[in-house]
Amino acid sequence: MDKKSFINSIASEDNSLASNLYDKLKLAELTYKPVFMNEFVPPNVWKRLDSLQANFDVSVYSYGIFEDSERRILAFSKDDVYDYPVNAIKIENKSRFVKLEHRDYLGALVGLGIRREKFGDLVLHEDICYAAVCEDIFDYLKLNLIKVGNCPCKVELVDSYEIQQIKKSSKDSIVSTTSLRLDCIVGSLCNLSRAKAVLLIQSSKVLVDYAEVTEKDFNVEIDSIITIRGYGKFKISEHTGETQKGRLKLLVKKYI
Repeated sequence: MDKKSFINSIASEDNSLASNLYDKLKLAELTYKPVFMNEFVPPNVWKRLDSLQANFDVSVYSYGIFEDSERRILAFSKDDVYDYPVNAIKIENKSRFVKLEHRDYLGALVGLGIRREKFGDLVLHEDICYAAVCEDIFDYLKLNLIKVGNCPCKVELVDSYEIQQIKKSSKDSIVSTTSLRLDCIVGSLCNLSRAKAVLLIQSSKVLVDYAEVTEKDFNVEIDSIITIRGYGKFKISEHTGETQKGRLKLLVKKYI
């Protein structure tokens, strides 16, 4: 696959990212050594690369530390990959009086001038935020991330096994829909009419695997992450069957 075709095939609004991916992939093919991306990519990118594997002379691996990670580091290699340039960390809120939320930790990291691509998923558990970060920013984080909002905090490395046991807070439910079209899915998830679901989609308020989608007839695949601004984030986990009236039954995970 040539570079132009590759870039056109990658579901990314950032052509520079697609170009960098292609260069890393070709380097791995030429050197027979593992080559890593030094940033995390969203699901729409790593899923697309996985589907294109037959076109490459190396395998594409992805890793985000957490079970079912959304943002992941990519590796291109002819052999299995075990060691990634990723650190598992915990950010501990030392305040006894203030409960911090996901957006507080995200804002603190970005507020230090760290690009969003340099850290992966953030998962909260009690007074600790667990995170996957590129290993080249850990020292900077440990030195400079001393507060989240007005709360003092402490940054430490943790064993990847420990962090893998942390589960994202979510609630499972069964949702029925007439089809896997995006407007049908959005309507069912938000309990809206199709017309109101279409309005959300056309207003750029719906993301599929972190990529904005404005086509109402876009086909949603199982395992997709659907983010609907104002309503939340959902994962279409499984097609469990059909209702007596022939509607699709989907197991949906809503992140809380």
